[in-house]
Amino acid sequence: MAGPTISRRQLSGVLRRLRRERQMTLEQVAERLEWSTAKVSNFETGRTAKPSVTDVSALLRVYDISAGSPEDRAILALVRQSRQRGRWAQYGDVLTGEYAGLEEEASRISSYEPIVIPGLLQTPEYARLHMQSASAPRVDSEIDRTVEARVQRQEEVLQGSAPELWMIIDENALRRMVVDQEVMRGQIDHLITVSEDLTNAITVQVLPVATSFHSGLVGPFVILEYADEDIAPFVFLETDTDGLYLEREEEVSRYRRLFEQAQSVALGPQDSVQLMHGLTT
Repeated sequence: MAGPTISRRQLSGVLRRLRRERQMTLEQVAERLEWSTAKVSNFETGRTAKPSVTDVSALLRVYDISAGSPEDRAILALVRQSRQRGRWAQYGDVLTGEYAGLEEEASRISSYEPIVIPGLLQTPEYARLHMQSASAPRVDSEIDRTVEARVQRQEEVLQGSAPELWMIIDENALRRMVVDQEVMRGQIDHLITVSEDLTNAITVQVLPVATSFHSGLVGPFVILEYADEDIAPFVFLETDTDGLYLEREEEVSRYRRLFEQAQSVALGPQDSVQLMHGLTT
């Protein structure tokens, strides 16, 4: 069963698809239900945090979905799932926003990181050191909670029906934080182990410092894609408070091109492993 965050996104995609298949505008639906256009739009964009069964049922009747039909029951099941407490709610004090829930349900995660090691590949020791070295360091208790949450996220995302991960890491990120050589050596060894494991779906490429790649000016980004066609892909740009979610087709296409450019100029997986071996000797 999908978590509430992804269920809400799936519900939004289904409702948007049904309206378009009926060739109806937001205004026409709103008029039929005597709702505001904004209310209809909020269901389709996921801004309605806890959609009600009654409201969604009303929408389904407008779209000629019969009450009690298999499609009706499936969609209302999404409504109920979207209202449940998510597994990451217990870490609400250190994990803001909905990204963790979206990440664990993705079928493919493409990440470009010019500054630090991507969170899904961080060792606990590296994650702790990174947080302690931040310009606004957290207190120890908060760091402990954040590291715990990150380890659990890795276990949830990387085990079971794991997504395909394609991580491009700038060489500079591998050379940072030399204040603790042992931590960095352990982190790089972990990246090597993950890269050489043929049983996972993880690809790591290193972008060497000698490469003239300028898309780094946009900063780090993650592209999340889903097997369900009703869940649109999006780009995530992390911030201190949560992040920006870019969902327009032209925005996603732009970042896909940037990622493909980075793939083309970065070292291949085997050469990336060789470079990382050289950093630990």
